Amino acid sequence: MKALKGLGIWDLHYPLQDNLLWKNILKEIRSFQPDILVLGGDNMDMSAVNHWLHDKGRIRQLEGKRIQDEYNGFSKVILNPLEKLLSPNCRKIWLDGNHEKWIELAIDQNPQGEGYWEIESNLHLKEKEWEIVPYGKFTKVGKLYLIHGQYTNMYHARKTVDIFEKSVLYGHDHTYQIFTKSTPVDNEAHSGIAIPCACGLNPDYQGNKPSAWVNGFVEFFIQPNGNFNVYPIVAILGHFISPSGRFY
Repeated sequence: MKALKGLGIWDLHYPLQDNLLWKNILKEIRSFQPDILVLGGDNMDMSAVNHWLHDKGRIRQLEGKRIQDEYNGFSKVILNPLEKLLSPNCRKIWLDGNHEKWIELAIDQNPQGEGYWEIESNLHLKEKEWEIVPYGKFTKVGKLYLIHGQYTNMYHARKTVDIFEKSVLYGHDHTYQIFTKSTPVDNEAHSGIAIPCACGLNPDYQGNKPSAWVNGFVEFFIQPNGNFNVYPIVAILGHFISPSGRFY
């Protein structure tokens, strides 16, 4: 009858992650000891194969960037420290985001990179027993669905619930938003819950424009019958208070 503990991190965008927040998340993982760990997509920025910059001819912004460096840095800064903290029985879920999709677009344009440039060829996630969820697909923990995120309109949480008609955790929008929809069938409620990002809040392409971006991550609990409780955590300048009341 034990509930499963989960922790999810969306939109790290390595190497653009908020370093203080990441360090504090690792401390919370050490204390929380999740049974389920989710990297929710856009885990890497994939800036070396940024097709937006390439298509617009902004070559200077691509100068010196190498995808191999990003893979090596992600392993050193994100993946290896994370895996050292997780128990051997932890269910590890990797969601591809739209930025992870960029590497496939690059291989489409440069087929000579096939077999060398892919995420799996460099991070070996399957060997490390990560469940890999392709971009646009979903997985489940209890009655809770996990996706990277698809909609960027003002009311994306409502849009997500209307389309899925399930309770969904997602990121992609780099902000916190929730919308709950009740159905007359069994009086069941479904919620779309947008999880804040773990990356910096002022990337170059934003041009210092104001936005609704906020930092954070999520903790959740899954009951044996699949019901759940979700606790989105908003961080300010890398600091937060966990659901247990601990300040980081």
